[in-house]
Amino acid sequence: MKVSLAIVATLCIVFFSFQQFKIHSLKNDLKILASKQQEALQKINLGSDKEESKKEEEHYELALAMARMQTYMQKLHFAGQNENWKLAQFYTHELEETMEDIIAHNVVDEGQEISGLVKTMAFPNIEKLEKNIESENKTSFVKGYQLLLRSCNNCHVASKHEFIKITTPKTEDFINQDFK
Repeated sequence: MKVSLAIVATLCIVFFSFQQFKIHSLKNDLKILASKQQEALQKINLGSDKEESKKEEEHYELALAMARMQTYMQKLHFAGQNENWKLAQFYTHELEETMEDIIAHNVVDEGQEISGLVKTMAFPNIEKLEKNIESENKTSFVKGYQLLLRSCNNCHVASKHEFIKITTPKTEDFINQDFK
């Protein structure tokens, strides 16, 4: 009986040790699975973050770009009227950069491909205006400015925003800037 009790006790210890080993092994497996699950969730979250940031990148504030261009057009007009050719070149460059930005963002607004319209309608005329400004001739400047202005309004018509009409400024509303 003593032998069989010792055998049973040994078997119990072996069985208990085996169970402990198995439990420890399962805990490690669970930790590994939890870690992999966490990594997978992070990848999913990063993917959705990327999608969110991509959506944010895709959304282009066209109205802000247009407002900037309208301001540059006004300032360009007064610089040209005052034959301040360096200032006129500066605002022409700013207009060109804004147009390039719109083109680069492939802007589609209300189903209209704005980037394509800017590229084909307005952008060629900004380049012509740059040449007119280089001539430092006021008459040439006015012709180039009017051509660009018409192309802006034609673009508005083509994009179904004909209600937006840009005109030649009549008064200097920029109280804190000298255009001379």
